[in-house]
Order: sequence, then structure tokens, then C-alpha cells
Amino acid sequence: MELIKPTLSQLDILTPYLRGTSIRDCGFCPGNAILWAEEYHVSYTILSGMLVFISEEGGKPSSFTFPLGKGKDFVKDLQDPVYLQNAKAVFEEICAWFQSKGVTPSVHCATLEMYEIISGWYGKNFSYTLDPGDFDYIYTVEKLTGLRGKKLHGKRNHINSFLRNYPDYEYYTITDEHIDACLAVARYWVEKHDVLQPDLAEEHAYEYNIIRKALANRKKLQMTGGIIYVNHIPSAFTLGEPLTADTFDVHFEKADDGIDGIYPMINQSFVTHELQAYTYVNREEDLGLPGLRKSKMSYVPDILYKKGIIQLAEI
Repeated sequence: MELIKPTLSQLDILTPYLRGTSIRDCGFCPGNAILWAEEYHVSYTILSGMLVFISEEGGKPSSFTFPLGKGKDFVKDLQDPVYLQNAKAVFEEICAWFQSKGVTPSVHCATLEMYEIISGWYGKNFSYTLDPGDFDYIYTVEKLTGLRGKKLHGKRNHINSFLRNYPDYEYYTITDEHIDACLAVARYWVEKHDVLQPDLAEEHAYEYNIIRKALANRKKLQMTGGIIYVNHIPSAFTLGEPLTADTFDVHFEKADDGIDGIYPMINQSFVTHELQAYTYVNREEDLGLPGLRKSKMSYVPDILYKKGIIQLAEI
């Protein structure tokens, strides 16, 4: 079985599988799959026309994703007996390969629907562990644009404070001429958070390099972004890409958090100016970080996209 590292050179191969699906898991964005592959030790294989991502730990395979067909509406496919028959054949080939490596197969990014299908195939309930740190936070475009209702009054207050203090702020759609400005914001964020979280300095540096690569290749990856200048100084930016036909995924959002209201301002501005053609915005997971979880929950997600790990002992 050939394992291939997701790189920009593989973009044309991966995109028909990933952009054709209705899976709202942020890990299935071409940009995320390619840019974070090295960090998370992920490869992919294509068997019988189906895509499977395989993660590694310590030089051995550790888990894989449910088989995905090219250009398929995954939600509908889960009701298609022919698709499921093909998926099962690929699934069993992957499991046999794991076992040949002396590793118990397990499925990551597994939704409840996937768990029910796999359990139905084998007539048994496997161990299924949800990982709250890996849940995606998904919101309607309407909500993030209008910020209506009691639960979001705090966001409106922060934006009103920002507008009072910085009425001459400037918002732009990111173009090539804004790349250096975005990197300046990202560097400032890294330097500040290296002081606040010195144990995460290596992760901050890695994320900065991912941001740099994303900005440099944003056209190839079909990424869209927005940037805010305060007093003519670049102060916040955000960047993401389409995830499904109706969902946009926000990969990065960095700002000078010493400016009151800057984060809700860049969020609302970006959604208002760039994302009105979509129904949903996926703002990705919280990684189990309390501060990030509090921030994402404060926007009151419309969908908490739950994922977990299925252990396939004695398959």
C-alpha cells in the first residue's frame, strides 16, 4: 500500500475528494490536510478510488479516517449501499494492513454516524471515545454577521467600543500587497504569547511558519482573508478556505489583543464582507485549551461537530 505525504504538489489529487464532500470536519480542508501534514505525521492512500488519511506515531501507523469517495456528498453516501460496500472493502484492507504492522486499527475523526456504520458491519459495539478538544465549532453566517440576541450582547459591546475608539479603522480583503502586514501581525502575536506561554514557544513558531506558507500559497489553496488596520498599523487578520458548498473554514485569526474589541471586529468584518455566500462558518476546534474553549463558546455555536476515536480490537 502506497503512503503519500500531502503536499502542494498533491493538491489536484486531493481537492476532488475533499471539496466534493459535505463533511464539515475542518481536517478535511485541502489547506489543513496539506499544511499540517508534517506536524501531525499524516499521509494518505487511495484504494479502489477512495481516499484514506493515515496518521503515524513512532514510525508506525496509529489511526486512519473513514474511506471517502471522490466528488461525493458524504452525508447522502452513508445511505448508499453500493458506496458502503466499497467503503467496507477498503476499510478492511486498511485494517489488515494495520494488523500486519502489529497495530490495532483505530479510526480518527470518527462521527457518530461512522461509528454506527462500522458497528453495523460487524454486529458489535466497538470502543468509541469522543474528544471534546477535537470538536469543531460551527456558526451560521447570519449569527456572526448580526450578533443579535442577549447571549451576544457582549460581542456587540466590544465592537461598539472599538468603533468609538477607532472610527477611522480600515478593513481590506487580503491581496498580495497585504502579506507582509499579515506576517507582522502574526509575529507580534507570537512574540507576545511566547512571553505569556513560554512552554508553547515551539508550537507558536510552527504555526507562524504554517501561516507564512498559507499566505504565500493562498491562491492555489483558494484561501480568502481579511485584514484590519488601526491608525494605519496592521492590527488583525484572518484567513481560511471553503470546506463544503455551504461552509467556510477559518484557519487563522490573529490580532493585537491590546486593542479592545479587535477580535470580534475582525470576525464580524470578515464574515460580513467575504462570507455572505455561505450558510455556515467553521471556526475549528479548541484543542482542549480553556481560554480558546471559552472564546469559541462565547459565540454560542449552532453546531458542535463531534468527533472521536473508534478502537477496532478483534475486528
